[in-house]
Amino acid sequence: MLISLNRLSNQQKALIIKTVCKNPYIPHTPFRQQVYFLANNSEELLYGGQAGGGKSDALLMAALQYVTKDFMVEDDKGNLRNNYNALIIRRTLEDLDMPNAIMDRAKQWLLPLEDKGLVKWKDQKKRFIFDSGATLTFRYLNHNKHLNSYQGAELQFVGFDELTQFPENQYNYLHSRLRKLEYSPIPIRMRAGSNPGGRGHEWVKARFISPKSELPFISSAYTDNKYLNQEEYSKQLDKLDELTKQQLKYGNWDAVITSGLLMNRSQFMKSLISQDDFKDWTPVYCTIGVDPASTGTDKFAMSCLVYFDNGKLVLVDMDSTPSSNPEYRLRDFIIRNQQYKPRVINFEREQGSAPHYALNYWQNLFTDLGAKMGFYVMDTTASSTGSKYNRAYPHAYHVRNGNMLINRDIPLLYDVSVDGSAYSPVRALQDQYIYVHPDKSVMENYSSPDELDSVSYAFEEMQKTVTGLSLTI
Repeated sequence: MLISLNRLSNQQKALIIKTVCKNPYIPHTPFRQQVYFLANNSEELLYGGQAGGGKSDALLMAALQYVTKDFMVEDDKGNLRNNYNALIIRRTLEDLDMPNAIMDRAKQWLLPLEDKGLVKWKDQKKRFIFDSGATLTFRYLNHNKHLNSYQGAELQFVGFDELTQFPENQYNYLHSRLRKLEYSPIPIRMRAGSNPGGRGHEWVKARFISPKSELPFISSAYTDNKYLNQEEYSKQLDKLDELTKQQLKYGNWDAVITSGLLMNRSQFMKSLISQDDFKDWTPVYCTIGVDPASTGTDKFAMSCLVYFDNGKLVLVDMDSTPSSNPEYRLRDFIIRNQQYKPRVINFEREQGSAPHYALNYWQNLFTDLGAKMGFYVMDTTASSTGSKYNRAYPHAYHVRNGNMLINRDIPLLYDVSVDGSAYSPVRALQDQYIYVHPDKSVMENYSSPDELDSVSYAFEEMQKTVTGLSLTI
């Protein structure tokens, strides 16, 4: 393969020749930005920015750089073996299994080598085992509970494909699984490819893109990718909404959507009040709305809405968790808001053939607490209230017109990241009010507005009791 090695040190040139040019498992010829990515031996490195910049190919090549027999070392029994283990992560099984996605690309490259005895594919484990003894494994990670399966892992390479789809704690945990092999020249490497946008945008930006960051980032664009029809690809990117276009076509990490169909940021900011502003108000009626996580990428979200005797409606508290066991979190949430005397806990009715079982579960779970505090548990079917956009429209109207206020002091959530970085439910709610859209194809570009939906279910019950809140669209 013909590769331009300009601007590389002699050491980097030798590395590329040995681990890429002479590597039988890499049939792809990397273009300039990919070469810089592959020649960099920093422990952490992010690649990407714009769409079409060859992120998946770069990540796959990086994972394969050290799988050859050139890096075999003698073990305690005198046997030569390459103990290099690489792991590539996608967010969901669907992402992993998509045609021409990174695992499919690996099969295209490597399966033709099986007959030559150079590699074996273990489909059940989603793992390639090379003749040197090295391995490359593919996994998906859409929930914190899946981290337990990596507790004893010892890896030399971890690659996150589309890093902004992940929370920071998952990245940090797998980073902790890297182990340097004894007597081996193979470096430990944490690699990721990503565009701006997605649930992890802020932490990825802070970690790699911010001027304060000391970690390397290699920017790549569709205009760098010689394998693309760049003119046609540019036209396709022009069809995106303005925010997504800024992120994917131009790799703009600072782009924000300022105005949506329900409200703009200025209107949201005017609705914020301090907890001190309402601490002496007298609550008249309180509802709690719950949007249970329906898929591994969703969050279990809850909101507490209070109508006070002065006629003010205030979203006083919110919480959300990616946990698969949210019972204790919801119980704590109810108890910490007991001064408002909640009367209804309204769940979104869970999908499935027997949703009453889910409702019975929550009713039985909170029988004692409900009797003590005076609330009951019910559910509302999502289909009866329309799309997430339709459900949000009535309370967004009242926020926009100053009739519903939002507590700016709702606590930050620290358990989303084990390293202590915080997540703001108020910031999440602000973004969701702005980007929620009735068109499902538009919503595919954003994370599920779970916090917003929990407010909808709290408001749904509130408007049945408080006059003047009902609104049809």
